[in-house]
Amino acid sequence: MFHVSGGLFVSGMVLFAIGMFSHMSATGLFDGIMYGFKRNRRAKLKEIDPDYEEDEEESVEERQLRKQAAWYWVLIGVVSVVLSFLIALV
Repeated sequence: MFHVSGGLFVSGMVLFAIGMFSHMSATGLFDGIMYGFKRNRRAKLKEIDPDYEEDEEESVEERQLRKQAAWYWVLIGVVSVVLSFLIALV
């Protein structure tokens, strides 16, 4: 039971971290940071190909779907960690 509890805890924390990073990405927290990288990439690609055009930004509906998917992984991680604590208490 000790190993099951430890495994659930570690996997729960990993899933929680993945879910939180996905959620932060979906809510736009990294948009300011990514803007600089996109601007540099666009400048380099324009040097190579003057006719280069950027792809369209994602729509509000697509961002909402990404937020929902991110919360799903956060909840799975939390449930796994709680389950590991319950198993450790038994």
